[in-house]
Amino acid sequence: MKIGYNREETGSYGSTYGAVILAAGLSSRMKDFKPLLHVDGTTAIEGLVESAKVAGIDDITVVTGHNRELLSPVIAAMGVREAYNEDYEQGMFSSVKTGLAAAAASGKKGYLLMPVDCPLVSASVMREVMSAGLKEPEKFAVPVYEGKKGHPLLVPAGFIDEICTWQGGGGLKAVTNAHPDEMVRVPVNEEGCLLDMDTPEGYEEIVNFVKKGFRRDKLEVLSWKKRIILVRHGQTKQHDEPVFAGCYDVPLNDEGRAHAEASAKAVVDLIRADVAAEEAGIDPFGKEPMPAIERVYSSDLSRAAETAGEICRRIGAELPRSPQVKTMEDLREINLGEWDGRPVREIKEKYPEEYARRGEDMFTFKTAGGENFYDMQYRAVRGLREILGNDDARNIIIVAHSGVIRALENNLKGLRVDDEWEPLEKGGMRIIEPHG
Repeated sequence: MKIGYNREETGSYGSTYGAVILAAGLSSRMKDFKPLLHVDGTTAIEGLVESAKVAGIDDITVVTGHNRELLSPVIAAMGVREAYNEDYEQGMFSSVKTGLAAAAASGKKGYLLMPVDCPLVSASVMREVMSAGLKEPEKFAVPVYEGKKGHPLLVPAGFIDEICTWQGGGGLKAVTNAHPDEMVRVPVNEEGCLLDMDTPEGYEEIVNFVKKGFRRDKLEVLSWKKRIILVRHGQTKQHDEPVFAGCYDVPLNDEGRAHAEASAKAVVDLIRADVAAEEAGIDPFGKEPMPAIERVYSSDLSRAAETAGEICRRIGAELPRSPQVKTMEDLREINLGEWDGRPVREIKEKYPEEYARRGEDMFTFKTAGGENFYDMQYRAVRGLREILGNDDARNIIIVAHSGVIRALENNLKGLRVDDEWEPLEKGGMRIIEPHG
């Protein structure tokens, strides 16, 4: 299978749209030159250009900068336009401006904008985004996989001047955020539009994703005959007035520590019978004995980690086990960006329009520098996959936050974070019994 996924020619969008591929960056975090890294049998830049051509686009601009001397011959051989960004060290937004300014001369109605960091953007995803653009030509359009935004972004020609003359901070995101009602979200079924190789770990993930046929193992397979125990952290230190507490790190209070003790007791009571059965050579799950609990997984925020620590302590004291806490950033509560840790009253007064939009669409709304619920869901489920893929224990204990537990529980049941969910009280526990 090649990067293009669906490679059938299904008509040309070339008379309407062009493409701009950003390949000027320093690749500093990747520590290798991303455009020429190999993905699925070709270089990243060649794969994206090929996918754009298969999608029916014949007007393609590649923005170069760092290592231009390496990339220019490749671009020339592909027969596409090069736009050199002299200011590439200033960041991606400078390349966005350079690329759109150069491409606009062709007079298309819009341009697919995509970074070379995301080499798995397929021809079929490009077509779906362009098709949505034809229906609402004055709006931006972006693919979303399970609610999370991916690439490419379709930029209507009418916004190019605003983008190229933008002097405020925040880059392209600030421009699109200034037009919240001018963004069309296009649901797609290909996760590749989300995956980037900004780091060596990201590149390795992409390589492995391709090896597995551009798909993930299903959660019901990964959780086969494992019991998932989801625990919400205890009550936290209270403020003088309500505050937004996503990634804002606030510790447990005395009531919260009592919650943690109660949670620990409930977990021990649950697994005590399994430990006894294992020691007797009996497997209550109807399979070969598996390793017992060695780790309790937790968000790295203190309110969750302290709760997990109490669970480990109690297991060690009452059962012949000594698990350790493994904290994970992927299990953090939703990142509320500039709103995190600030009083709700202050946010309502300072950002009345944004606060109203949040109330209208809780799941897609995103604060500056933060996440929406779909972003949180994606990373939380990614963390869950890592846990299930590397831990053979029969009981998997995860201590996290309300939003994260909602995402994990619903996904384990074949649902999504925006589906109905029964709220879990602080210090509460939710058990997902084993498949099979």
